[in-house]
Amino acid sequence: MTASITGRPVVVRELLATKASVGLARSIVAAFLRVHGLVRYEERALAIVSELVTNAVAVSRPTGTVRVYGTVEPARLWLAVSDAFPERDPAPRNAVSTVEEIDAAGSEEFGGWGLMLVRAYADRVWVERPAGGGRKWVCASIDVAGPGAGATRVGGRGGGGR
Repeated sequence: MTASITGRPVVVRELLATKASVGLARSIVAAFLRVHGLVRYEERALAIVSELVTNAVAVSRPTGTVRVYGTVEPARLWLAVSDAFPERDPAPRNAVSTVEEIDAAGSEEFGGWGLMLVRAYADRVWVERPAGGGRKWVCASIDVAGPGAGATRVGGRGGGGR
């Protein structure tokens, strides 16, 4: 569903906390971007949503849900994903510096790099928790106006705060 809050286009979906929801979230966000003329941001936005939904599914109960949110304003695309596991903050892995370190880690250690990818593709990344508890939202934004906006890049500012 695409709606409008205070005149801004908004997409909000609640999905089952399953691996299949990652692809569904990508399709929903891709359609939202096309409708609103933001196709040039698709690669970055879909990478961000894929990683955030994957992480949310990983920490959710099998019968739980994740929520996907997106909106656009004149200078910024906002993306957010929530899960019902507010106690656990997303935590990036420490970077490895050699192939030997990857080999030593074993196959169980290959996952968990999603937040680093989100930080690379987003201009800002942060976590929000509603007052009084509830679902945690992991949020990211992409600047969509101004010098260099829309350039496909890896190595974004990705720090906390909006």
